Amino acid sequence: MDQHKIAQLIQRYADVYIMMEKKVSSLIAEKLNKELTLDQYYSLRYINLHPGCTSTDLATECNVNKSAVTSMTNRLFNKNYIIREHDQADRRNVHLYVTPEGKDVVSRMEKQLQDFVRSYFEKFEEKEMESFIQTYEKLYQIIIEEEAQSTNESNNKR
Repeated sequence: MDQHKIAQLIQRYADVYIMMEKKVSSLIAEKLNKELTLDQYYSLRYINLHPGCTSTDLATECNVNKSAVTSMTNRLFNKNYIIREHDQADRRNVHLYVTPEGKDVVSRMEKQLQDFVRSYFEKFEEKEMESFIQTYEKLYQIIIEEEAQSTNESNNKR
């Protein structure tokens, strides 16, 4: 593919991505009924899917620093959505678990989000949605692989 065409496609992707990110984030936040911020929801969902994860795991997954995760988990803890358990072998390690109240919130939010997303997905044919999701997953996998390769190269230079 020629460089001009690639530049055009990159511009189209950037335009759509930025607008979709803003619009979808806004709509999802609206659907969350102000009960949680989008970041709190993502964190609670991650902890629910990975019981016993640590703040470090959450920071890595969310691509944020540990202080941001500490602040986030403090808010979730104060809302009684998560509990913290110190590792018996190493008390410095704290494992995170979702409380029954937190599970109810995650379940309710998941349903709201599925209903919301379904309303848009239903406007596409199944093949279109499969193709879209496969392409998006492929892009994500390429990014992850290049990130890992870059990390390996950095580690090998030391």
